[in-house]
Amino acid sequence: MCGIHLIIAKKNTFHDIRTALHRMMEVGAYRGPDASQTLHWAGRQQQVFLGSQRLKITDLDDRANQPIVSADERYALLYNGALYNYPELRNQLLNRGETFATQSDTEVVLKILIWQGEAAFTQLEGMFALAFYDRQEEKLLLARDPFGIKPLYYAENEQFFIVSSSSRSIVASSLISTQLDVAQIDHYFCFRYPKKGHTLYQGIHALPEGTCLTHTPLSTSQHHTFTTTYEEVNDIIPDEAEVQKSVEDLLKDAVLRHLAADVPSGLFLSGGVDSTLLLALMKEVGVPPIPTFSIVNDAQERNFGTEDYRYAQQAAQQFGSYHREVPLTLSLFEENFETFVQQSDQPIGDSGAMMTYLLSQEAQQHVKVVLSGAGADELFGGYNRHQAYYCYLRYYSLFKWLTKPSKNIAAALPTGFNHPLRKSFRLLKKFTQSLSDDPRTTFLQFVTLSELKDCSSATRKGKSFSEKDFVKNHLSFALQHDQQNYLIEDVLQMSDTSSMAHSLELRVPYLDAPLVRYVQSLPAVFRLKRGRKWILRNLLDQYGGQPFTRRTKEGFGLPFGHWLKEDKSTVIRRYLEDDYLPVYEFISSDQVSQLLTLHRKGQQDYSAELWTVMLLSAWLSNQDF
Repeated sequence: MCGIHLIIAKKNTFHDIRTALHRMMEVGAYRGPDASQTLHWAGRQQQVFLGSQRLKITDLDDRANQPIVSADERYALLYNGALYNYPELRNQLLNRGETFATQSDTEVVLKILIWQGEAAFTQLEGMFALAFYDRQEEKLLLARDPFGIKPLYYAENEQFFIVSSSSRSIVASSLISTQLDVAQIDHYFCFRYPKKGHTLYQGIHALPEGTCLTHTPLSTSQHHTFTTTYEEVNDIIPDEAEVQKSVEDLLKDAVLRHLAADVPSGLFLSGGVDSTLLLALMKEVGVPPIPTFSIVNDAQERNFGTEDYRYAQQAAQQFGSYHREVPLTLSLFEENFETFVQQSDQPIGDSGAMMTYLLSQEAQQHVKVVLSGAGADELFGGYNRHQAYYCYLRYYSLFKWLTKPSKNIAAALPTGFNHPLRKSFRLLKKFTQSLSDDPRTTFLQFVTLSELKDCSSATRKGKSFSEKDFVKNHLSFALQHDQQNYLIEDVLQMSDTSSMAHSLELRVPYLDAPLVRYVQSLPAVFRLKRGRKWILRNLLDQYGGQPFTRRTKEGFGLPFGHWLKEDKSTVIRRYLEDDYLPVYEFISSDQVSQLLTLHRKGQQDYSAELWTVMLLSAWLSNQDF
């Protein structure tokens, strides 16, 4: 795991490129505190400056440091990631007569790229973002893993082509003009993140997942090479017992591959199905007890937070781990919020990012690698919206008639104060407010924050399917949309940023390539036929996990709604209640004030909307546009 940085100077320049590269590396130093190296190659038409900061995970020897250069000094590689099938690929290369100076996966990636070029990407099973440079051809190849687990940013002007693991590092180079990309603000208010391929910095782009970009002195081109979307086997009804056995075997393999490291590993444990199943499988395959980490909020905040604190303790005791808790308090939030914002490449309006940041802060003191249950919900259909959408599709004709009256009834349901049905009412209200005659519009409205902006242009009617394939194809669209958008731009982006801020490598076994290939071949309807994530629930039940499979689905986030109601936070006042904040150039301060008043009066729960505004407010206040 590393931070990678690269500058190509296209022509002679008076800029001090080495100083610019070092500024980039200083900003991204937390991504790789164990080793730092640079390399400069001068070519016929351009100069290339490469910088790497290494977090040592596999092969701790300094010979595995980067940039790694081929024996003939023609090729150089900057690589950020973990390749889980590198022993198999290494053996292939050994059989071809290749020799190795290290035991690292980076050297394997270098040699297979030299051998196969872009064709090699379909063989790489893991998470990665890389820059591969051919000195002879003066050709740069960028690539990002097909799941979008590791980020990669780039920018270009007439003089420079710049690449980094961090958009903030590109800004720090001072080699490009940096302005706010105002066009992304509305998308952020609707979906809580910028459009795919964009950032909030004008001119700084995020390389999309499964994409290659080639840069030469004559041109820059980008194209999709590999994908995570696999064809469903729709004409065959899968056997449930066979599917469960296959998923169990693949998940066991994934856990073992993701635990392979030369440094201590741990697990983020929420007590939900996904992370608890990972822990149960570790015990089943004979992995010695490892450290687990969870957030513990105060019991009185559970209605606006979660009950993870109770279930995580039980899971750790039942399946055997060295459990550590992070007590979540308002003071801990206030002590860390501004640093969290400053270390964010761009805001993501999901308070789970702050939770992951605080968990990583604790975990980094004990391990260098941590496993997470991220990806399971998108792959197996685990969100409440997936089950609600499946129900809507199956009874589409009925919901068309009930849309208007159900919206009127749900609008009156109280969600702004503590009562036993608060969370259920909140889900019901979101469901009814999202209903539309158009199925695609309905699902997209499930995932937007319509109270902040008019999101109708982003959720407009899409392609319609025939009546024969109505449920199957729309449900498949919904799961793929979450995998290709929410998972990548929200869940994985915040996971990487928040963990790497503390020099911690976060791994996601549910996105192991063989497991993803198999599960995506299953019809979407099959994955939801017995309820949310029924395949994983049944597996966990086999290991005595009924307490965890029967609990109510809860999101991963701060008890921010409770803190808003208490009105004791100076941080909240600083970034939400000043009419002259930069964020109020893009949204009405009166509108936000009204949401805040209604929330504090207990009329409705607007914690998600207010967190989204406050985070952007803090991020903008820390920028120099």
